[in-house]
Amino acid sequence: MKKILMILVLLSLTEGFVFADESVNKDTDSKAKTITVRGTLVDSSCYFEEGQKGDEHDSMEACGKNCLISGVPAGVLVGDKVYILIFPAKAFADYVGKNVEIKGEAYGENLIHPQKASVVDKSGKKPIKLSGFEMM
Repeated sequence: MKKILMILVLLSLTEGFVFADESVNKDTDSKAKTITVRGTLVDSSCYFEEGQKGDEHDSMEACGKNCLISGVPAGVLVGDKVYILIFPAKAFADYVGKNVEIKGEAYGENLIHPQKASVVDKSGKKPIKLSGFEMM
């Protein structure tokens, strides 16, 4: 767990390429800006430790889902950058390895507090239910 926290801290301090549609909040007092990112939903532990991007890792079925249910932070892989979602990971557990679109407030270089989330596939966007998970 310490390794994961260290990686998250290091990621928040590094710069990377941003492949996101960004629109800055008009409220200049806010330290956050609103961004939208599209990419692959990953469980951050298995991604950073083993490079795993899907739900099944080798012979372990639903490993990514189980990691998120247990509280491992969810992330969105965009190019070679991972945006960590500041939100209860259980909300994203069913979507590991799927293409998603996340709109929310960005903090630092790679932390996002989601306001809206969708799974994106051939048929379009399907909303991910976020209500009922947040503690704020």
